[in-house]
Amino acid sequence: QMHMLGLLIIVASVTLCDAQFGYVLSGCIDENGVLHEFNSKWKTKDCQSCSCSKETMGCCSLVITPRIYDEEKCESIFYEETCSYKVVEKADPSKLCEVHGAVG
Repeated sequence: QMHMLGLLIIVASVTLCDAQFGYVLSGCIDENGVLHEFNSKWKTKDCQSCSCSKETMGCCSLVITPRIYDEEKCESIFYEETCSYKVVEKADPSKLCEVHGAVG
C-alpha cells in the first residue's frame, strides 16, 4: 500500500512539471536545441523554470493562476515579464480584487 502512495505522488508531480528536452554526454538539450550543462537551471520565455542534472531533467511552471474571485466584477490580467497575474476590477483596473484561491 505504501508503494502505491509513492506512485500516486510521482504521477501528480508529472502533471505540474514536464520534461521537454533530451540528454547528451555533457548536459541537456532543450526544445530549442540549446545545450544546458548538468547541474544548471534556467527560466524560459514561456514562464517555465527548468533544470538539468545527470539524474533528472524537466521544467515546471512559474505561473500561479488565480481561480476563486468575483468573475462578474473582476478580471485577471497576465504579465509576461513577471510571469504573474493581477486580479483587478473591470470598472476600475487600478483597484485590486480579493482572490480566495489559486493554482500553481
